[in-house]
Amino acid sequence: MSLLLKIERLNYKYHDTEVLRDIDMDIFARDFVGILGPNGCGKTTLLKNINKWLTPQSGTIYLNSIDIKTFKPGILAKYVATVPQDTSLETNFTVEQVVLMGRNPHLTIFEAEKERDFAIAEEYMKYMDIWHLRQKNVLELSGGERQRVFIARALAQEPELLLLDEPTSHLDISYQWELLGLLKNLCLKRSITVIAVLHDINLASMFCDKIILLKDHKIYEMGPLIDVINEKNIREVFNIDVKIRIQEDFKRPLIEFLGQRGNLNSPKQFNRVHVICGGGEGKRVLNYLKNRGYEVSAGVLNKGDTDWLTAKMLGFSVIEEAPFSPISDDKIAENIKYISNADAIILTNVPFGFGNLKNLICLKKILHLRKKIFFVEETNIESRDYTNGEALQFYYDIRKDAVILHCFDEIKSFL
Repeated sequence: MSLLLKIERLNYKYHDTEVLRDIDMDIFARDFVGILGPNGCGKTTLLKNINKWLTPQSGTIYLNSIDIKTFKPGILAKYVATVPQDTSLETNFTVEQVVLMGRNPHLTIFEAEKERDFAIAEEYMKYMDIWHLRQKNVLELSGGERQRVFIARALAQEPELLLLDEPTSHLDISYQWELLGLLKNLCLKRSITVIAVLHDINLASMFCDKIILLKDHKIYEMGPLIDVINEKNIREVFNIDVKIRIQEDFKRPLIEFLGQRGNLNSPKQFNRVHVICGGGEGKRVLNYLKNRGYEVSAGVLNKGDTDWLTAKMLGFSVIEEAPFSPISDDKIAENIKYISNADAIILTNVPFGFGNLKNLICLKKILHLRKKIFFVEETNIESRDYTNGEALQFYYDIRKDAVILHCFDEIKSFL
């Protein structure tokens, strides 16, 4: 395979804060690369340096042996396409109009799309299974559908390199597998190189060829999947004990999470804990509580959700709703019962859409009980609100009475 992307001694600071340090890497054509690491280690910043959304203080990034500093943004967009975490739009566009925006780098100013541009947009709308939505307003789409639209728009640029920032973070588990399968096929069948920031180690293990582990703002380990995903590396990077075995069918590592390291034998302040989570945001919390010996309930979660699967495997009580369905009144009542019986409630860093908004409503209804509430607030709620602001009012009303934890590790000081 030919060398597509080369990074040498890259350093990036935000004001006086070091975000990336001494980054060196080689990415080859048709690689599917997963970037893993704790929150705040520089994963998103690395992508933003590669696509020139940020400019490093030192170091060089080469694309096809050419320094990207020499590329004008419009030219670079013909080779590198990005799907960011935030796929929200505030303007009324149809799906087709959004996907056609990907053709802009190939058009001159004021030039209208030609037959070939429409054909390329159609090709990738069909590839991402959104062709039937082409005349629908993007504001009316679900989070998963909107994610597909933005990926189709990026593919319409006809890039050699596709960058994705946590593309599965707001998707149910079945959609996560389907999406990563589509991305894998892009590498195998269309010679597109994919670099994706992922938060689920097992998903990365199932689909990626190579892994970059970031820790303390630098590369801790990089290389073929089988060499990087091992118990020592995961323990050192994520501060969690795991057991790894190789799947017979796929010959890929499968990670079993054993629990957070340290503090497991300290006295417990509570007996029963209820966790509001979803989309994989509660996995570490659930595993930690299991190893601490808490009686745990979780919900409301859709069947098939990553956190639903984790809670079930750990033997917790789960208030569950049908897959891809909004929370029903019966499940609200059941959820309130579990919350009321808990000694403490943990709200994880979960995004809110109209499907799970009622979890916040449940929490607000029990404020008069003066329960101990913990908010794991690794990112601000504005970046996680997909309800056009409806979630914000409930969130901030509850937040006034909550203990704010800015990262997962802070949980160990209270539970």
